[in-house]
This record gives sequence, structure tokens and C-alpha cells, in this order.
Amino acid sequence: MTQKELLNTLKNDSTVQIELCSASEFKAINDQRTNCYVLILGMKGFCEIQIDHHTFRITKSSITIIPPLSTYSLQRPSSDYAAQIINFDSTLLSTGIFETKILQDLLFINPEYAPTFPLKRIEFHDFCYKFKKIKLELDHGKPFGIDMIRLYLIQLLYEYNRICEVCLINSDTSINRKYQITQRFRNLVKEHIKIAKDVAFYADKLHISPKYLSECVHDQLGYSALRLIQNQLMVEAELLLKYGDMNIKQIALMLNFDTANHFSRLFYKLRGMTPTDYRSKP
Repeated sequence: MTQKELLNTLKNDSTVQIELCSASEFKAINDQRTNCYVLILGMKGFCEIQIDHHTFRITKSSITIIPPLSTYSLQRPSSDYAAQIINFDSTLLSTGIFETKILQDLLFINPEYAPTFPLKRIEFHDFCYKFKKIKLELDHGKPFGIDMIRLYLIQLLYEYNRICEVCLINSDTSINRKYQITQRFRNLVKEHIKIAKDVAFYADKLHISPKYLSECVHDQLGYSALRLIQNQLMVEAELLLKYGDMNIKQIALMLNFDTANHFSRLFYKLRGMTPTDYRSKP
């Protein structure tokens, strides 16, 4: 299938769609369940929304994400309400240069917090630009259009996650303590992954117990602290295998494994193939 044919397919199914919603065209939605991700960029006015147990307003210069399988309602828009909406399926992002685990982290929406954040002026204009570029790619069917749409969506997700992290880290509410600990832990893992692979090392850095660190990570991400360490370790290993020229033994040594066999066994357990097979993968 050609790039143009694929773009036509995207426009005619639910893989990715973009639309402008205004008060004059508004239809109330009650307890609808979505099977895809929905990005809502507030342009003007406001509209009341409920996503599962969160109730808030979509306002001008705000970004909201509705994750799949969420139940949501949209009601009572202001007379000047307008928003841009992108619907996309996560499978659109899974083909490309990004590892699945990275995409899973980007797409993870913590149910503890309302999935909406205000945008600063420059952030709002940047989101508007990317929404516009996605629509242009869909409408014009140019070569590499799917790849461009995918990259714009990933940029939007990175921006959303960055805004989310800044807002929650700067919040002084007690509910965000576990989020803050988890984010500090993630940053420490990226910094020290080549020398430390045990939860106790990072718990000591954070001045908390390994048990509480694991509890925070599981509550925030849905998996264990050890799994986060192992995921980051695999990201480092995959980069060295794919783009470096070191042999397996040298990579194992760089990542502080006692033997190459130990490294290979863990890689196979987490990735379902040997490091050698991964390196030779096209």
C-alpha cells in the first residue's frame, strides 16, 4: 500500500481524525465510552466534562486527554465554546522508531488526576500549530504523511507529559507526594542506571524505604520499581546494540553486569530474544 493510500485509509477510519467543535454544532454526550485516545485543545469559552470520577471544565488554552475505555460526558458549553479535537488509536504510534515501552509511558494517563492542564501562551500556540499540521497532512496526502502525523502526535504527547509533570511537581497538595517521588526516582534511574540496578540504592537516595518506593511507583505507573529499572536498562542496552559497535561482553561490562551471560539471560527474559538477535533485527 502506498503512503497516499494509507493516508486515505486514515481519513476514512478511526485510526486518526481531527475536527473543530463549536457551540453552534455542539451535541451533548452522556456516559459515552471511547475506544481511542482523544486530545481536546480548548480554543474559546468553556464546556463541562466528566471523565470517570473527574469533573472539570475544558477552557480556553487548555489541553485534555481522554484515554481509551474511559466513560465521559460533555455538557453545557458556553455560547462561544470552540475546541479542536484529535482522535487516534495507539496502534498508529507503534510503527516507527520509538520503542513500545517509551510509547506506553507517554500514553499512560494516571487515573488519580484530572487529565487536563492549562497552557501558557507559547505552549498554546505550539499545540495549535501541531494540530494544524496534522490536519494538513491528513487533507493533502503528501509523501511520508503518516510518518509526519506520527511524529506530531508524539511531540504533542511529550509536551502534555512535560506540562503534567511541571504542574504536579510544583503542586503543594499531599496527593502528589507519590507522583513527585516517582518522578525523582525516574530521573535518578536515568542518571545511575549504568552503576545501580537495585531498588534499595534508589530508595536510599530518596531517603525512603524500598517498600514505600515500590508502593509509590506501582500506584503511579501500574508496575513495580524494579520493572522501571529493568525497562530503563533495556532502553540503554538496545541503544548500544543498535547504534554502537561494542560487542556483547563490552556492553554487559558497561551496564555493570558481572558476566555477558547474565546480561543475555535478562535481555532474553525481558525482550524475548537474545542481544545478538536484536542487533541483527532489521
